[in-house]
Amino acid sequence: MFQTAGYILLLVLWKDMVFSKAEPHNKQLTIFVEAGRQDCFYHPIAASENIKIDYQVIHGGLGETHINFNFMDPSRRFLINEIKQGKGNHKVVANENGSYKICFDNTISTFNQKIVSFTLEVTPADREEQELRALRHEMMTDYHFDVAYTGIDNYLGKIQVNLMRSRQTQDFIRAIEARDRNVAESTYAMVNNWSWAQFLSMIFVGLLQVLMVRSIFHTHGTFYKFWKSF
Repeated sequence: MFQTAGYILLLVLWKDMVFSKAEPHNKQLTIFVEAGRQDCFYHPIAASENIKIDYQVIHGGLGETHINFNFMDPSRRFLINEIKQGKGNHKVVANENGSYKICFDNTISTFNQKIVSFTLEVTPADREEQELRALRHEMMTDYHFDVAYTGIDNYLGKIQVNLMRSRQTQDFIRAIEARDRNVAESTYAMVNNWSWAQFLSMIFVGLLQVLMVRSIFHTHGTFYKFWKSF
């Protein structure tokens, strides 16, 4: 079982790198939120950066597949506050530097564990401007080098985007497979329990029939007197 402390450690490893380097960040996680519990995660984000959050409850135990979702800025003001939603897709612009808080609240359930898959994507607001400035600078120094560099950079950027999308798709497929496996295991347990109940019922009925037949021919028994009274 994943623990909240582990997630927090995983997300805060970026530390101040997010503020010093305007690099895109994309992270996808699948978590288990216990009944009556709230799990929160933290991530440092710089002001004016674009934030995209996608989440989906892929399994709700024996209950409904919904959960409460909160997203707060470093001052702990609510930027997103949703109640009993099965999925969500949000885009927000960071209003200040600091550690933003993401919470999945399952206190609406008393017994049912929820499996939630979510993606956090953070991109700098001025990345296109930075790329244009770099391009102009290269054009002023060496036009031929700039052409070659731009082509390679664009090609590598496309590869990075495609790899990121492929990994995200694979993570969602694994999450769906986990949901299907949980459903299959619960169905298997239910069928086994029902089969045992029928097996024990057959044994009980068979013993009862043997006892009733024997009581008919045993003239000195209690059951014989009982049948004879009818």
